[in-house]
Amino acid sequence: MARILMAIDFEIEARLLEGIIAAGHDIVDRVSGGLAAATAVERLRPEIVLLQGAPETLTVRSLAACARFGARFIVVVASDLERRNAETLSAREIVEAAASWSEIEMVIGSAPDAVGDVATGPIPQQSPSFARPPAAASRTVDAGPVGASHDSENAPVIEGSRSATRRAGRARAHAVTRATRAPGAAETPRPVRRRDQGGRGDLLAVWGSHGAPGASTVAAAVAASAAAAGRRVLLIDADSYGGSLAAMLGITDEAPGFAAACRLAGAARLTLAELERIVAPYAIGRDEMLVLTGIANPARWPELSRERVLTVLERCREIADLVVVDVGFSLESDDEIASDAFSPRRSAATLTALGAADRILAVADGQAVGLQRFLRARVNLIEIVGETPVDVIVNRVRGEAVGLGAAGQIKHVLSRFAGLQASALIPLDQSACDRAFLSGEPVTYASPRSGFARAISSYVADTLLAEADAETDATAAAGVRPGKRTAGSAPFRRFWRGRGELQGQNS
Repeated sequence: MARILMAIDFEIEARLLEGIIAAGHDIVDRVSGGLAAATAVERLRPEIVLLQGAPETLTVRSLAACARFGARFIVVVASDLERRNAETLSAREIVEAAASWSEIEMVIGSAPDAVGDVATGPIPQQSPSFARPPAAASRTVDAGPVGASHDSENAPVIEGSRSATRRAGRARAHAVTRATRAPGAAETPRPVRRRDQGGRGDLLAVWGSHGAPGASTVAAAVAASAAAAGRRVLLIDADSYGGSLAAMLGITDEAPGFAAACRLAGAARLTLAELERIVAPYAIGRDEMLVLTGIANPARWPELSRERVLTVLERCREIADLVVVDVGFSLESDDEIASDAFSPRRSAATLTALGAADRILAVADGQAVGLQRFLRARVNLIEIVGETPVDVIVNRVRGEAVGLGAAGQIKHVLSRFAGLQASALIPLDQSACDRAFLSGEPVTYASPRSGFARAISSYVADTLLAEADAETDATAAAGVRPGKRTAGSAPFRRFWRGRGELQGQNS
């Protein structure tokens, strides 16, 4: 007896229905389309899924849902188009639409392939034009340790994606990080890869004043750039007013990882193994960063108490070279006057992260109102962080809002009224941000040639990771001959940056 979800044509379903009921199986639901099938698999957790081979039903997302929740899928094909679609997505159990239920029952009774049909991975939420294929769409390989080689030909080419090379790289990365395993089997913990095995990772808190200056977008981009530079990065969404990084990065896990880590910390059960289990691996091409998603429901803010957050941050330092924490805008602590001194604080997570940070990244909006808000809120920020270095990034710089020479005017305002020098001025590039949000990727990966990506990459390379950009350290870590210029070395980046500026001046 099996729990079966049916996502096949009505005529085929009506013909098979009597045989399914006679065999004693339980039909949990009957849906139409790949989106409805993926949602039903996640909600009902069936054992068997009958999927029509049509492109609107047999999709990357529906296969990813089956793999993620341990459902065995059987593809029913009624035409050559559906068969080609099933073969493109590496479906292994295919039956003809004219087959009787007894014939399908024989397929169900046979043992599935040892290698499995697909590898587990996140369910994509993006538009087909910019959807990044997860490991579920790739032809599976045997699960192995991180760093094991996998055949690049196993990654299929999905119609509508931007680049076959980038698609294949992402599929391999997801296949490595989330290898196929039997339902209920224990997950092999990812090895802790640290630059300094005996030290603690650096903690960067990304803060922005009220008015949504784009601090979360900047935090994701900074984390992705640092991961591309070879760091083991952990991105945390600690915004107690409602996290947005999960939706921004296309992570569909509804359980907030940061809140789960805080609950374990409150029960004194947050071990390194538990933390490695909670974090969500996020593939960025051939690189990877770890993510602790935030609370989507702001009413859960009492779970983020000061002691719990501090414990989680200290544990995170032990598994990552760089911990990037996206915090909320509010710096208020006046609620202690009017309430019980032992009650939780709404801004506890933000204040704790700022107090524990090794460096603060303050994000300001490049418009007149945004700069005014930032300069006023910065006074409270300095009172909290004390002598902790604060880097200022001005986002959404555009001449339409400030006037001619927007960058020069903003520099003058920061210097005159606060004695500040911005670490980066990010031009408003709405098309690049829209492309990143649509594809569920950091801007630095979705649009690496955009002005946003270049400004963030320059900040990460020249300021945040400047101490690690020495050529001797880079060549020793990469294992290349001294004197050879690599794509990740500081001279290489300066050369291309200078060339781009020269081309801009000539144009």
